[in-house]
Formats: sequence, structure tokens, C-alpha cells
Amino acid sequence: MQLGQRMRAFVGAGSWALALGMWSCGGGGGGGGGGGGGGGAFVPVAPVAPVAPVATVAPPPDTPATPPPPDAPAAPPEPAPAPAPVPEPPATPAESPPAASRVVSDTITSAKTGATYALEIYLPASYDGSSAAYPVIYAMDADGVFNPPNTRFSDLRNILEQHRTEAILVGIGGSARREQDYTMPGAVPYHDFLALELVPFVESKYRADAGQRLLTGLSLSGSMAGIALFLEGAAGSLVFSHFLAFEAAFDFQTAEYEDLEQRMHDALGDRPLPATLVLTRCDKPVECNFEPVGRMHARLLARGYPGLSITETTYSTTHTETDIPSFADAIARLLP
Repeated sequence: MQLGQRMRAFVGAGSWALALGMWSCGGGGGGGGGGGGGGGAFVPVAPVAPVAPVATVAPPPDTPATPPPPDAPAAPPEPAPAPAPVPEPPATPAESPPAASRVVSDTITSAKTGATYALEIYLPASYDGSSAAYPVIYAMDADGVFNPPNTRFSDLRNILEQHRTEAILVGIGGSARREQDYTMPGAVPYHDFLALELVPFVESKYRADAGQRLLTGLSLSGSMAGIALFLEGAAGSLVFSHFLAFEAAFDFQTAEYEDLEQRMHDALGDRPLPATLVLTRCDKPVECNFEPVGRMHARLLARGYPGLSITETTYSTTHTETDIPSFADAIARLLP
């Protein structure tokens, strides 16, 4: 707008300046001509028409967006933002398997008997995770099959498992030598093997409670448990604390057993015998060692050994079947 006004002012001023110039030129000429009759005619200059202002074109307003046709499909919604990742929970540490019992196989060669004996050593489930010392049960005739299909060691081990007894079981093989090792005179070197070789061997390898050593046997090895008591009592030094004689064959060498018991009695005098003797038998006089066990029980009771605990139990079983309830009951009472 200001540009147009300036243009009109410029053009108008120029027109008036031109007209005045021409007027001045004409008047001078007449004066030069002297009486030329008042000078030449004046030619008027037409005024310049004012220049029309230049219209300023305003920019068009913003064009509104064309609405979509009514039948057009709706625009898909904006996709939802992806959810933030959920952190993985910390891994649960794997649970350790429960502790289990185990059996170790070993052998020992005896300088006392000249024989090599296979050993099976049962360690309870708690043994590996503990530092405690455990009672030790020494089982003779361990490889004998008296109640098929199991060996004696397997039967006794199963009882310990069922009762969860915290004890070590040492199964001593060599049942093929039972008439040599479990009867006199071979019973003496065999006992030396037990006391002087096997017990130190076991206690050098395992955490054993020297105050709780149990010796168990059945039939001939049952009477061997009795022989061990008589030998140790006569020596005045107990290696084992408990003697478990099941269906002991005290009639196999009656005179020898009675002689050993007499020697113990004479050696002890009034000194105590701090031991436990467990006697068991079955109730059939012909098939079982009913009478021999009964006579030995009565003989020992009559002695009245101070410190000696004696029990006798009779079962309605066969000769060899007596082993299982005898051991189960003895363990429940002695190692609860």
C-alpha cells in the first residue's frame, strides 16, 4: 500500500515540474520578440492520470483438508506400543537329592586265621553329611543265605533301613569256613581276628563309636557270639559291648562252651561284667535250639554276674527265620 502511494506522488510531481518548465520557455520567447503581440499561444499539458494503486493479493487462507467419503473404511488404529519386557525371575536353584545310604565292599586278610574275608560295610544316609561317630554292628555269616533269596547282610541292612537306625553294619563273609571259625579250637584265632584285626581296620576307616560295638550271629555264629563273651570276660577286657546270639548252637560243643564260661567266672571273681547278652530261640523243641539256649540262659542267670544284662526271647518261627525278628527287636531296644 505504501509503495502505491509513493508512486502516485512521484508521478504527480513530475507532471507539474514539466508544465512549469514549458511555461517558462514560452514566456521568454515572447519577450524576445518585442511587440510580437503578446507571445505565442500556450499549449496546455494534460495532467498525467494518477496511477491506480496496485492491489496487494493476500495469500489464500489455509485450505481445509478434504473430509473422507462417508463410505470410506475407517483408518486402522495406531498400533499399541509394545509392552515393556518382563524380567525373567531368578532361576530356582536345583534341589540337592536327598542323602542316601550306601554300601562299601572291601576285603581283609587275617594273619590270625590265614584267610581272606569279604566285607560289606553299610553306611546310613546321615553318615556322609555328619561328623558324628556311629555304633558299629559286626555281623558274622553275612554272606550266608538263610532266608532266601537274601543274604544275612541284606536282611539286616533292610531292617536298619526300615528303622532308620543310625549305625554302621559290617558284614563279615566267610560262611564257607563256619565250622572252622565258629567252633573250638578255631574260634580262638577267629576271635583274635575280630578283636585285633577287623575292629582296628574298620575304626581306622570310619567314624565308629568304640563304646558301642555289637557282635551278632545265627546258629553256629550265634554260639560264636557267646564264645566271644566268654573269652573277653576271662581276659578282663571287653572288645564288644553287646553280644547278640540268635538260635545259638550251644549243644554243638556243650562241654567246650561250659568250660569257657567256667573260666570266665573264675577269672572275674566279683568284678563286674559290663556287657549285654541277647539270647533268642524258636519254640519248636526238635527243629530249634530251644533246650540248649534255655540251659545256657539259666546257667548265666544263676551266676549272677554283676553288670551283665541278659535277655532271652522265644519266637514262633523256624530255626533260620528267628534271625529277622531277633535282630529287629534287639536293634529297636539297644539302638532306638
